[in-house]
Amino acid sequence: MAKWKNLTILGKGSYATVYLATITHPEEWSLKIVAVKRSRIFSFSIDSLAKEKRILESFIGCKEILQFYFDQFTIKRNNIRYNLFMEFAPYGSLGDLIKKRQLSESEVRIYTQMILKGLCSIHQKGVVHCDLKPDNILLFSSFEDGVRYQLKIADFGLSKTREETNANFRKFKFKGTPIYMSPESVVGIIETPLDIWSLGCIVIEMITGFHVWRNIQTRKEIMLKLAFHHEAPEIPNELSWECKNFLSKCFVKDHKERWTAAMLLNHPFLYSKYKIREDYQNFPRERKFNNDSKEANKETPVCCGLLKSGAREYGDVGTNRHSN
Repeated sequence: MAKWKNLTILGKGSYATVYLATITHPEEWSLKIVAVKRSRIFSFSIDSLAKEKRILESFIGCKEILQFYFDQFTIKRNNIRYNLFMEFAPYGSLGDLIKKRQLSESEVRIYTQMILKGLCSIHQKGVVHCDLKPDNILLFSSFEDGVRYQLKIADFGLSKTREETNANFRKFKFKGTPIYMSPESVVGIIETPLDIWSLGCIVIEMITGFHVWRNIQTRKEIMLKLAFHHEAPEIPNELSWECKNFLSKCFVKDHKERWTAAMLLNHPFLYSKYKIREDYQNFPRERKFNNDSKEANKETPVCCGLLKSGAREYGDVGTNRHSN
């Protein structure tokens, strides 16, 4: 049975809370920094968390997907909680990085390749992520020359497995993030191509610094555009032909004709030496990055300093269920 100390809350989702924690027992895990995703056992969200655990277990060893360590039940104040212990991403998310600074063209290409490799693994196992977005793609140190970060896909709480999609075709009430949703997902068609549409939205966001529907104010407007008008996001004219062609394959309206992750991995855009922006000087840069402050742009692990905070003991009663 593991014992650990909570350090801070990293985030709260629709069905769980994620904590930064350090394990104090057993010795082989001592002082290891982890992310603990927790839900009450009697809440509806326990099913989502248990499913996420099963999915993550199938990707152990895949460097493009967040790694799962073990799970454990705990009791605190007469409440039973279920906890998933996972890798902690010290540099935050791709969403954090996009908000912080302009990504270079080489970064956009490399990070797109990483996301596609992760999607290849996910889709080969018949899993649809269903909520692919920059905030669900986490940053780790990269050990490859010339690459600053290794990206890993996380948060499989809304994902659908092959068994679920086959048994409940068109019966899902889709709960993804509207600005990354595809037209077919709005009407309940949950298949792997919807993740490819989301990828296209992410690539545009990495290049421009803005999400693709930034001029639309409400969720309802986005849903109407997708469901009834089948509109695709606008691809900036200033992008190179290779980049625009890549994005057009992501935004094919007929999901059955949309390119797969494996096909996109061979697209020339990812290996081109041409600029992503044909006219770099005239490319619109509406986002204001704080380039004047070296400290503001210093990319350091987000956990720095937190280990000195008032940590408290949490959950030392429960059943430990290590993955094999």
